Amino acid sequence: MLRVEQLEDVAPALARQRSPRPRQIDFELIAGRLGLPGFPSDYRPLADRYPPMEIDGFLRVWLPTPGDENGFAGHLLDELETVREMTEDDLTYGFDAHPAAGGLVPWGESLHGDAFFWRVRSGRPDEWPTVVGTRTQEWWEYPGGMVAFLAGLIDGTVERRGLPEDVPRRRPGVYLFRE
Repeated sequence: MLRVEQLEDVAPALARQRSPRPRQIDFELIAGRLGLPGFPSDYRPLADRYPPMEIDGFLRVWLPTPGDENGFAGHLLDELETVREMTEDDLTYGFDAHPAAGGLVPWGESLHGDAFFWRVRSGRPDEWPTVVGTRTQEWWEYPGGMVAFLAGLIDGTVERRGLPEDVPRRRPGVYLFRE
């Protein structure tokens, strides 16, 4: 798993906005509501340091707010229902929503209509790859975690199949949705 510091290296605007102390998120409550064994070890430190964010006016990363974990879980459950509906309409190209075997759990979206997920392949969250569903109906899997995907998207080492070529840029702007 890539560490949050490596994402901060390619997105210095993010590092300058880091919370001075952990945000005290109840991850167990969220995981319990979603029926997950936990969250990947790269996600927890990101959520502990940052509120929800938008990278380069393109990609929104959903992160919980302390004290509103139930609301956050509810948002993800609503998004899972949307994925189920898309699956029923045969729009997810073989992917299905959690809790189906190998099901998807959303963690973000682009302002262009692309969606980003973990694929829950096992009870070990660090083994969950990232799945991208683009607005152009290209669905593909990246073998790394969320932070590695974000860093690679920014530094150009991750393939952009179906995603815009120009965003996020190298050294992107980052907007944090403050609590």
